Amino acid sequence: MQDRPLFPLVNWIFWIICLIIALSVDFSFIGLQLTIQYILPIMVGLVASSFTYSWPKFFWAFQQFSRLIIVVFAVFVVYKALTGYSPHMASTPMLLYVMATISLGYYYVFGEKKFLVIFLILFLMPFLSVTRMAILVFVSSFVIHFSNQSVSSKIPYALLGLILFAIVFSSESFQKKTFYDGEGELSDISINYYESNSGFNTNGRTAWQRGLEPGLAANPIFGNGPRSDNAVLSELAGESSAEAHNDYLSVRYNYGWVGLICLLGGFVSTFVQLLKLYFKDTISIFKVLIGSTLTLFVGFLFFMYSDNILKYTIFFPNYFFAMVGITYSASKRGLSYL
Repeated sequence: MQDRPLFPLVNWIFWIICLIIALSVDFSFIGLQLTIQYILPIMVGLVASSFTYSWPKFFWAFQQFSRLIIVVFAVFVVYKALTGYSPHMASTPMLLYVMATISLGYYYVFGEKKFLVIFLILFLMPFLSVTRMAILVFVSSFVIHFSNQSVSSKIPYALLGLILFAIVFSSESFQKKTFYDGEGELSDISINYYESNSGFNTNGRTAWQRGLEPGLAANPIFGNGPRSDNAVLSELAGESSAEAHNDYLSVRYNYGWVGLICLLGGFVSTFVQLLKLYFKDTISIFKVLIGSTLTLFVGFLFFMYSDNILKYTIFFPNYFFAMVGITYSASKRGLSYL
């Protein structure tokens, strides 16, 4: 049944207005594409919140999503087996992370160990691909997942998470990709991803930041216009198109501090509202849904620091905002029988 949308559009309205005004002032087709990419997931959440949900509908949606994940993971396994290399797609771990988070939520609420196994299987993808931020996001979500409301149990899970991270960190593939010298210690990793003297391999991200610094300094408040970073980065890369691999940096360059504040304001206000629903709802399926959605917020903000996840609409943002919309609808309307 379709009803009035319950998605908190008001939380994101300043971000949407900022995007539209920026495009109107400095119009370009590539800027139009970026604007649509940024707004589309919010519209997906709006539509998702207009339906009434039930156990059968949740099960059907989970089935369909599971089939997609199985196909994606199978392609990864086949490619890895045939070539010995992992497909270089940073967006794929983000897609698998959605399923991994839902599986963890189900494990924490209902205690079914097969869903923990699913999480560990999905974790193999970023581990074998040495996708460092994805590894951090998977491990941290294992520890902080909001569906696990038992404070006492978070301690052993935190220890398991540390063991998991230690295994990954000491692996030869991780060491070679992470440090210029091919090996390093935990103390060599800085919170500042762009610290140039740390020996930490940023895969060219330091050069992107330096290339954008003049534009950031020239127009710090309102930015340089939609997708203006592409002109600078493509020249640096010697290609027709290039990305900053940092959404905070990219948004600030294109839309200034005003744009970044509007974007983060949408995240923070929505998270706080969902957190209130999280403490209010007691039905088990709601605990899975809300806990998983809240956990995805953390992963989203992490991925934004090292990649272009805002632009990967079909790999993560569409699913994320759909879950936000579903959560609002299910929490405020309750579950139907059909």
